[in-house]
Amino acid sequence: MKRKKLTALMMVAAMAVSMLAGCGDNKGTDAPSESGGKTDQDSQSGTASSGGSGQESEGGSITFPLEEPVEITVYVCTGDSQFKFEDTAVYKVMEEKTNVKLKIVTSTNLTENEEKRNVQINSGDYPDVFIKSGLSPDELYEYGQEGIFIALDDLIDQYMPNYKALIDERDAWAEVTSGDGHIYSTYEICKPNVGNTPHVWINTKWLENVNKSMPTTADEFYEVLKAFKEQDADGDGDPNNEIPWITSSDISPVEFILPYFGFNMSGWWDPWCVSQDEESIEFFPATERYKEALAFIAKCYDEGLLYKDSFNITCDQIRSMGQTGEALGVFGEWHPQNTVGAYDKTKSEEENIVLQYQAMVPWEEGGCPTAGGLNRGGLAITDKCKYPEIMCAWVDYLYSEEGAILSTYGIEGDTYDMVDGKIKARDKENPSTTWGENIDHALFQMGGGTFRPAKCYSDTYEVYVDLTENPIANILEDTFNSFEDAGKLYKAWPTLNLTEEEIAANGDINADVDAYRKTYRAEVITGKKDLDSTWDEYLKTLNDMGLQTAVDNMNAAYDRYKVD
Repeated sequence: MKRKKLTALMMVAAMAVSMLAGCGDNKGTDAPSESGGKTDQDSQSGTASSGGSGQESEGGSITFPLEEPVEITVYVCTGDSQFKFEDTAVYKVMEEKTNVKLKIVTSTNLTENEEKRNVQINSGDYPDVFIKSGLSPDELYEYGQEGIFIALDDLIDQYMPNYKALIDERDAWAEVTSGDGHIYSTYEICKPNVGNTPHVWINTKWLENVNKSMPTTADEFYEVLKAFKEQDADGDGDPNNEIPWITSSDISPVEFILPYFGFNMSGWWDPWCVSQDEESIEFFPATERYKEALAFIAKCYDEGLLYKDSFNITCDQIRSMGQTGEALGVFGEWHPQNTVGAYDKTKSEEENIVLQYQAMVPWEEGGCPTAGGLNRGGLAITDKCKYPEIMCAWVDYLYSEEGAILSTYGIEGDTYDMVDGKIKARDKENPSTTWGENIDHALFQMGGGTFRPAKCYSDTYEVYVDLTENPIANILEDTFNSFEDAGKLYKAWPTLNLTEEEIAANGDINADVDAYRKTYRAEVITGKKDLDSTWDEYLKTLNDMGLQTAVDNMNAAYDRYKVD
């Protein structure tokens, strides 16, 4: 869907800050007007309603706070049993500002979320709105085709000026639009950042101890791992207790090393990549480059450089190992503190193992996957919602500057303070009056790997960082900037919107192909199968499963993306 870019972004932001409103034709819905009654469309004259806090439009206006409350049922995945959306700053402030009463249905973790969400949808007993529910683009498309989720196209035009301006600014309508040309959810909007594949963290103290530099090729990486294994890299006098390289069976598997071999991947779970010339989409487990990478990983495993239980151990177990003192040389994570513990200013520099880790710079032939800052599934509205325009205007505030600060940082003087003109979050030494030490409970970010319908950064303010309190507070931002300066960032992966037929075909094919390619790679790496003698049979089996059809469908979607 193509749209003209807006030129008055500052005006839009100013309107949102002052009135929390969006406007347009109410299209016959029963939205309460400022006076509490139903909007009389015959009486609209192209001006704002009489309360002074409405917004001029072609058809009408929504004024917050509503004089009469409206209740809307909302499904939210909080990602943690301790978190309740009803307790967040967003919920409390927005209820007061809008008089919209959200009746919350909560799921607390990803496993429960998928099951609970799907049971509700398939039973027909679903709420008015889904927020932070983890819905995939395919699910949004499927349920949109079935009429369960309504198209937001016109609602965005009429009631979401802040969201529309941000998508216009990024020229990202192709990314947020489904294969049928409609939009079924809003997106979380972040600054461009690293993609869905974790960084590779390497212990620089170990590099120093074994007289090695940061590796720049696969061969140099191999030599580093070998030195880690043989030369008492951690310096404790025991040359046999180091784990040179460890991966997990779930969210940090061996695939996290593949970008270093030149694969611009969508994510660690996804077997697709953009070709090196950016002209097509490839199923990378069927490429000769992948065969070479697989041979390298198998060699590392055979020589004890890759942890022997890497295909059985989970990411949580690796984190437990790291935080209880296991000597780890290289691992994949979004932040090193997840594995080896956060910086503790009460401990010495030597005791703060996290200080030893640095993101390994992508090799000569590789790069770091990036994301354009658009994350799907923030807000989806079902056909049961009587007031979709009210909910759109409600959520549009969270895409304004003021709303973004509320969602991301909370309330000034409670969850954050302004220090030297920057936002400084409250912590255990200066706890929130309302939420105590853990201010995450106040913020819309919560957890669970799902995405919120909001802009999650401030254009106006920087975040205050005291590097004397935590010298690695900026490690992710610094890493991103250093990779960018070195020209080691891949172009953000495109959002591909497949048609209904393509989704159905690829769903059936991928179910078989994905299980087979994972089993094959594990068997090759662990030595149960010889790579060279089984490779042709492996490719034939993939093609017999219909792989070429899936590749063709992905490239058809990519061609449409390039045209849009």
